[in-house]
Amino acid sequence: MLIAILAVYSASLWIFSKNNLPVLHIYTMIEFSTIMLFYQIVFKNVIDKVWFIALILAFLVFCLINAFYIQKWHIFNTYPRTLESIIIISTSLFYYYKITKQTLYIQIEKSATFWINTGFFIYFSGSFLLFMLSNYILPLSLKFNMIVWQLHAFLSCVLYSLIFIGLWQRRKA
Repeated sequence: MLIAILAVYSASLWIFSKNNLPVLHIYTMIEFSTIMLFYQIVFKNVIDKVWFIALILAFLVFCLINAFYIQKWHIFNTYPRTLESIIIISTSLFYYYKITKQTLYIQIEKSATFWINTGFFIYFSGSFLLFMLSNYILPLSLKFNMIVWQLHAFLSCVLYSLIFIGLWQRRKA
C-alpha cells in the first residue's frame, strides 16, 4: 500500500513537472527493507534474523547519508540502487544455491518462493547497469533515455508477473 501511495505521489509530481526523484530515495529504502524481510522469512532456518535487521538498518543509514550528503534528494540515487541490486542479486543466487543443495525433492514450479526469487533476480540483474550508470547515460539523448526506461518498464512487468505467479502458487498450496 505504501508503495502504491508513493507511486501516485510520484506520478502527480511528474504531471506537474516537479522533480519526483526524492520519492525514489524513499521508495528504494522501503523496497529494500521489504525484500530483505521476505528473504529473512525464506532463510529463517539458515540465517539469524538479527543479520537481516542489521543489513536493513545499515542500508537505510547509507541511503540517508547518500540523500543528504552525497547525491542529494533531487538526483537519481545511483549508489543505493546499485548496492541494493548487488545485495538482492547475491541473496537470490544464495537461494538458488540452497535449493540445489536440498536433499528433499520439491516441484520447483509449484514453489511460490522460487517464482518470487526469480522475479527479483531477473529485475535486479537487468536493472543493475541502469541503476549504476543512470546519472551518466540518461542525459545522452532523449531517444536513448526512452529506450532505457522502456527496458526498465519491461523488467518491472516481468518482476510483477513472476510475483503474481508466486502468489498464485502460494494460494494453490
